[in-house]
Amino acid sequence: MFTKDRRRHPRIKLHDPLRGAVGESRIYIVDASVGGMRVAHQATLPPPGGFCRIELPSEWGPIKLDCEVVRTVPQPSTSRDPAKVVYYSGLEVVAADPQSAERMRSIFDDPAGDLEAD
Repeated sequence: MFTKDRRRHPRIKLHDPLRGAVGESRIYIVDASVGGMRVAHQATLPPPGGFCRIELPSEWGPIKLDCEVVRTVPQPSTSRDPAKVVYYSGLEVVAADPQSAERMRSIFDDPAGDLEAD
Protein backbone atom coordinates (compact mmCIF):
# COMPACT_ATOMS: atom_id res chain seq x y z
CA MET A 1 0.00 0.00 0.00
CA PHE A 2 1.31 3.44 -0.88
CA THR A 3 1.01 6.39 1.45
CA LYS A 4 1.00 9.96 0.27
CA ASP A 5 3.76 12.16 1.63
CA ARG A 6 2.01 14.98 3.49
CA ARG A 7 5.00 17.31 3.39
CA ARG A 8 4.55 20.58 1.54
CA HIS A 9 8.31 21.14 1.06
CA PRO A 10 11.03 18.74 -0.12
CA ARG A 11 13.02 17.32 2.78
CA ILE A 12 16.84 17.33 2.62
CA LYS A 13 18.73 14.63 4.52
CA LEU A 14 21.93 16.12 5.91
CA HIS A 15 25.16 14.11 5.68
CA ASP A 16 26.58 16.08 8.59
CA PRO A 17 23.89 17.08 11.10
CA LEU A 18 23.69 20.80 11.90
CA ARG A 19 24.25 21.65 15.53
CA GLY A 20 21.74 23.96 17.15
CA ALA A 21 20.08 24.60 20.49
CA VAL A 22 16.75 24.87 22.22
CA GLY A 23 17.61 27.06 25.18
CA GLU A 24 20.60 25.40 26.85
CA SER A 25 19.87 21.99 25.28
CA ARG A 26 21.88 20.84 22.28
CA ILE A 27 20.08 19.48 19.23
CA TYR A 28 21.28 18.13 15.91
CA ILE A 29 19.24 18.68 12.76
CA VAL A 30 19.19 15.39 10.86
CA ASP A 31 16.97 16.40 7.96
CA ALA A 32 15.06 19.55 7.17
CA SER A 33 13.09 21.68 4.78
CA VAL A 34 11.97 25.27 5.05
CA GLY A 35 8.76 24.05 6.68
CA GLY A 36 10.11 21.66 9.29
CA MET A 37 12.90 19.46 10.53
CA ARG A 38 13.79 16.27 12.35
CA VAL A 39 16.18 16.75 15.23
CA ALA A 40 18.13 14.38 17.46
CA HIS A 41 18.49 15.34 21.13
CA GLN A 42 19.08 13.90 24.60
CA ALA A 43 17.41 16.54 26.75
CA THR A 44 13.65 16.63 26.58
CA LEU A 45 11.83 19.15 24.41
CA PRO A 46 8.25 20.30 25.00
CA PRO A 47 5.67 17.54 24.40
CA PRO A 48 3.86 17.25 21.05
CA GLY A 49 1.72 20.34 20.56
CA GLY A 50 4.21 22.44 22.56
CA PHE A 51 6.42 25.17 21.15
CA CYS A 52 10.15 25.84 21.28
CA ARG A 53 12.67 28.21 19.68
CA ILE A 54 15.48 26.64 17.66
CA GLU A 55 18.68 28.66 17.36
CA LEU A 56 21.23 27.78 14.69
CA PRO A 57 24.53 29.42 13.89
CA SER A 58 25.18 30.01 10.19
CA GLU A 59 27.84 31.71 8.12
CA TRP A 60 25.29 34.47 7.38
CA GLY A 61 24.32 35.03 11.01
CA PRO A 62 22.10 33.36 13.61
CA ILE A 63 18.86 31.65 12.63
CA LYS A 64 15.99 31.69 15.13
CA LEU A 65 12.91 29.62 14.36
CA ASP A 66 9.77 29.18 16.44
CA CYS A 67 8.64 25.58 16.05
CA GLU A 68 5.79 23.34 17.12
CA VAL A 69 6.75 19.86 18.29
CA VAL A 70 4.81 17.41 16.12
CA ARG A 71 6.17 14.14 17.49
CA THR A 72 8.96 12.77 19.67
CA VAL A 73 10.21 9.17 19.50
CA PRO A 74 12.87 7.68 21.82
CA GLN A 75 15.51 5.49 20.22
CA PRO A 76 17.16 2.60 22.07
CA SER A 77 20.62 3.38 23.33
CA THR A 78 23.47 2.11 21.19
CA SER A 79 26.11 3.16 23.73
CA ARG A 80 27.37 1.17 26.68
CA ASP A 81 25.29 3.38 28.94
CA PRO A 82 21.65 2.28 28.60
CA ALA A 83 20.55 5.47 30.40
CA LYS A 84 21.64 7.60 27.44
CA VAL A 85 18.48 7.84 25.40
CA VAL A 86 18.46 9.70 22.11
CA TYR A 87 15.17 11.22 21.00
CA TYR A 88 14.12 12.17 17.49
CA SER A 89 11.56 14.95 17.24
CA GLY A 90 9.70 16.25 14.23
CA LEU A 91 9.27 20.03 14.35
CA GLU A 92 7.14 22.31 12.20
CA VAL A 93 8.43 25.84 11.65
CA VAL A 94 5.61 28.20 12.62
CA ALA A 95 7.41 31.58 12.62
CA ALA A 96 10.74 33.20 11.84
CA ASP A 97 12.01 36.76 11.78
CA PRO A 98 12.73 38.06 8.23
CA GLN A 99 16.51 37.58 8.50
CA SER A 100 16.18 34.02 9.83
CA ALA A 101 13.64 33.17 7.11
CA GLU A 102 16.03 34.43 4.42
CA ARG A 103 18.97 32.51 5.91
CA MET A 104 16.88 29.35 6.12
CA ARG A 105 15.91 29.72 2.44
CA SER A 106 19.60 30.18 1.59
CA ILE A 107 20.53 26.96 3.36
CA PHE A 108 17.67 24.88 2.02
CA ASP A 109 17.40 26.61 -1.38
CA ASP A 110 13.79 27.71 -1.38
CA PRO A 111 13.50 29.97 -4.42
CA ALA A 112 9.69 30.10 -4.10
CA GLY A 113 9.98 31.87 -0.75
CA ASP A 114 7.63 29.46 1.04
CA LEU A 115 9.03 30.02 4.53
CA GLU A 116 6.81 32.62 6.11
CA ALA A 117 8.40 35.36 8.16
CA ASP A 118 6.45 36.84 11.03
